[in-house]
Amino acid sequence: MRIGLLSALLFSAALALGQEALNLTAEPHYHLLLENDLVRVFALTLHPDESAFVHFQRTFMTVALHDGEIIVWDDGKSPIQHYQVHMGETSFRCWNTFCLTSETLVKGLSGGYRNDRQKDYRNITVEFLDPTVGWSMPEGGLLSPPASMFVGGAIVAEVSLQPGESFPAPEREGPELLIAVSAVDLTGANKLRLRKAGGEVSWISAAGTSALTNSGREPASFVVVEFHPDDPLSAPTRRNK
Repeated sequence: MRIGLLSALLFSAALALGQEALNLTAEPHYHLLLENDLVRVFALTLHPDESAFVHFQRTFMTVALHDGEIIVWDDGKSPIQHYQVHMGETSFRCWNTFCLTSETLVKGLSGGYRNDRQKDYRNITVEFLDPTVGWSMPEGGLLSPPASMFVGGAIVAEVSLQPGESFPAPEREGPELLIAVSAVDLTGANKLRLRKAGGEVSWISAAGTSALTNSGREPASFVVVEFHPDDPLSAPTRRNK
């Protein structure tokens, strides 16, 4: 049985290594949810024994939609390293000369996900189209709530609100991307109402941003990306409640 398992793992690795890296829009496991001048947002779903091998040419981040385990690898490496993921976990890919060569930064980076577990793997992948958005962490990084992280031109925050609690409005005007991790029922100024299931996203224009209040009966978990592409060097702050 161990020999059979090893053979299966080696066969799966060989298949993954033989895949051709595709653009996100061409990879069938990625589904485009939202696109504008600043971002492309995709939903990735991998059923058991499925894999996706894609080519990135810009800074990106992922948000896990449930607890689980996934194989992640870069082009040229074996797809055998498993990683534990947790619901709401936000992962950043380092995208600068600390971790990538200048040639790679120009050509882009290929990498893959493989799901060898018995339940689906799902994440939201955000590709930043503005080159001023990025981060300088040498190894990429993870963001765990309650926390926020300035990434150059944007600030990313993981938010968990009890019923009636509010997430304060941004101090500076700028659009926001909201990624629902759980089901959310959020209200804001000017009759703003966001009712989203986990895995759904919403774009809030610069003029429409405000404090967000959990108007539901259950805790609400979501990730907010606040954009300030004209200010890549200093972190924006949010008003206190």
